[in-house]
Amino acid sequence: MEQRPGVFFDRDGLINVPPPPERRYVTRPDEFHLMPGTAEAIHHLNQVSIPVGVVTNQKGIALGRYTEQALEEIHERMRALLAEKGAHIDDVQYCPHQESDGCNCRKPLPGMILAGAEALEVDPSVSWMIGDQPRDLVAGRAAGCSTLGVGSADFPTGVTDARLETTLELPSWFTEHFPFQR
Repeated sequence: MEQRPGVFFDRDGLINVPPPPERRYVTRPDEFHLMPGTAEAIHHLNQVSIPVGVVTNQKGIALGRYTEQALEEIHERMRALLAEKGAHIDDVQYCPHQESDGCNCRKPLPGMILAGAEALEVDPSVSWMIGDQPRDLVAGRAAGCSTLGVGSADFPTGVTDARLETTLELPSWFTEHFPFQR
């Protein structure tokens, strides 16, 4: 049986521009803006029939900063902005919990990636997790994925298979590294 790869993206700081530190959360659709290069990278994956999932911690729900309905509206805007660039997301998994809730979905745990892999019918062992924070890559590694760190975070030794400085490098990285074999 052929192993089917997929690519999982963190959301905040990778697909969308993160809000200023004092606000910390995207709470309304009009606050969601795409990071440069990400839509083009997702479009490339769509063109070569690689399923694309989003896995995102959304602790702001547990803290009462926004509702699950507001999150759905934010994700509708994400889909619309990507569609304007000819790109689409195949699945979105989110964790509405905070650390003290003891769930198995909040990154750095692998629950969302494993749920996304099942939804997309992909094999994590030939898939990639892309993130801008150590918890993203730790979750990817725990799920069995290869990992790509993007940005200036201090990623722990042994959790990154590849690294890029900015999201602008994503389209060329995907073009050069398809079919994402280790």
